[in-house]
Amino acid sequence: MSLMQKTRRGAPNRSAGWLLPLSGWMTFFYLIPLAFIVLTSFRTMVNYQLTDQFTLQNYLTVLTEPLYWKALRVSLLLAVRVVLITTLIAYPLAMVLVFVVPRRWRTFFLILIIAPFWTSYLIRAYSWFIVLGNNGILNLMLEALGFIDQPVQILYTGAATTIGLVHYLLPIMTLTIYTTLENIDPSLLEAANDLGAGGIRSFVHVILPLSAGGLVNGMMFLFILAFADFVSPATLGGQSERVFPQLIVDAVQWNINWPLASALSMVMVTVILLVLLLLSLLRNIGNRENGGAGK
Repeated sequence: MSLMQKTRRGAPNRSAGWLLPLSGWMTFFYLIPLAFIVLTSFRTMVNYQLTDQFTLQNYLTVLTEPLYWKALRVSLLLAVRVVLITTLIAYPLAMVLVFVVPRRWRTFFLILIIAPFWTSYLIRAYSWFIVLGNNGILNLMLEALGFIDQPVQILYTGAATTIGLVHYLLPIMTLTIYTTLENIDPSLLEAANDLGAGGIRSFVHVILPLSAGGLVNGMMFLFILAFADFVSPATLGGQSERVFPQLIVDAVQWNINWPLASALSMVMVTVILLVLLLLSLLRNIGNRENGGAGK
């Protein structure tokens, strides 16, 4: 038996060896808690104790109460807004890093991009108080330049929440797109240049199709984090526009209603899965139209 045949026969065994602990980890820390949440969402609370009584009332409450529909709409609009703004900033930034910045300087700039992750997310959220407050840096600058006569209310608004989330997610999206762009074969861009394609045509017909897969993957990741985030809306957004995760926290922390919180969580997971499915379909359609270039 040749060495290649032995290697091929041994590969599935090694793969199975890796899959076993991974499957156990996912089962114990994800599937079992998820199953518990699903079961709890069909139960009731009596005197702050879970009962075995089956009910659909929790889901009926979520689907018929205007408060939850409003919070769901606010969360969806916030997540879409954050994904679009972050992508519009991250994509040009990643392109500059890949196609403009010399390779010897890229590590330095990448460290600057990921530097915010060296501090707590909560601290980063609270740091925006110094910038966005009525007596913050932004209002003082606008007053000094004569653009405003009195402070503009930015803190405790949806705009402040958006700014905080974009600041939090920008490094993630930038690194995702950077990795995709860096893997593009330079000879393809050279061929496009030799054929007379300018910068815009090279971007539209070469760079964008080849980076579409990574771009959509990054947008998926951003949507999940933005839609499910609680920290920025709670600290920067205040109580003016409550998002869906805040209602889940309220159901657990203040109302001690675990079944309702579980039903809210399952609705949130369902919405996320539907959006991810839609993005996956769009990515697959784009890949087929570009002959698989976006993979």
